[in-house]
Amino acid sequence: MSTIAVEASVPDAPTTPPILRVEHLVKNFNVTSHKGIKSIKGVVQAVSDVSFAIAPSQTLGLVGESGSGKSTVGRCILRLIEPTSGSVFFRDQEVTTLGLRQMRALRREMQIVFQDPYASLDPRMTIGAAVAEPLVINKVPGDHRSRVEELLALVGLNRHHANRYPHEFSGGQRQRVGVARALALDPSVIVLDEPVSALDVSIQAGVVNLLEDLQDRLGLAYLFIAHDLSVVQHISDVVAVMYLGKLVEMAPADDLYTKAAHPYTQALLSAIPMADPKKERKRKRIVLTGDVPSPIDPPSGCRFRTRCWKAQDICATEEPALIDRGQGHPVACHFAELAAELV
Repeated sequence: MSTIAVEASVPDAPTTPPILRVEHLVKNFNVTSHKGIKSIKGVVQAVSDVSFAIAPSQTLGLVGESGSGKSTVGRCILRLIEPTSGSVFFRDQEVTTLGLRQMRALRREMQIVFQDPYASLDPRMTIGAAVAEPLVINKVPGDHRSRVEELLALVGLNRHHANRYPHEFSGGQRQRVGVARALALDPSVIVLDEPVSALDVSIQAGVVNLLEDLQDRLGLAYLFIAHDLSVVQHISDVVAVMYLGKLVEMAPADDLYTKAAHPYTQALLSAIPMADPKKERKRKRIVLTGDVPSPIDPPSGCRFRTRCWKAQDICATEEPALIDRGQGHPVACHFAELAAELV
């Protein structure tokens, strides 16, 4: 699958050159298990041939259940872990071949906000010191204290909070600190690795609204990683669905929520509660049976076939390509078809 093909098959794809492009990304992890005196070696296929592109000021939502490889994609893009193969381009510059010094310079343009806001902050550092740390490491000239106060104000915190420690803040406030630190070097792209999944529902909306406001004001591009499609819906321009290391569907957000064609996407959407109690009672939920297969030994052909109610013989012998099959966007399913109203 080529990135160009995916972009061409998504309606209303941006005509501006992408700021971030991922092509045929693969990440395998070598593992060794022990059975008695025997050592058994295997390979975890965490990410398999993933391609997509993000335009400036655009948000790509990357969704899937736990273990699908979403976070691994984000970390490979920033080379926090090294990809096995494939290419990552930032403004047409190949990222995977850069040396250490070049990569450090590039990270000023590409930042990340981690899932756990407490684990990502040093408990022995004040908030001011944590936010100023990227400025110090990159030897940014100027008044760091003023810059820290500016960043805290930008994310809705008080300048007096700079003297406090992480344990003195709520989860939502700590995540705002993480966002402020990611913004310190004026990046163009931010990887948001499940930034609200560890927060209360009432706090999630505030953080998502903050991210949207910052994107409008600063022109940021986001890779928004999540497992909750209802959260992704409010912030994403394009949504890509992953299952067991593979992209199975990609579409503009409005289309995905109304014209989902892959059985896995339809199952995810059917799990989102409806606001209308009458519609909720009438709706038929799609309940998947069985467990997610092991990425060490994924099923042949379509990786979703072991849990799919549409599976036929061809699904075991031929892997479906991620192409437009008549629904107006790419779907990796031999029997892709629109379903009844799901959300």
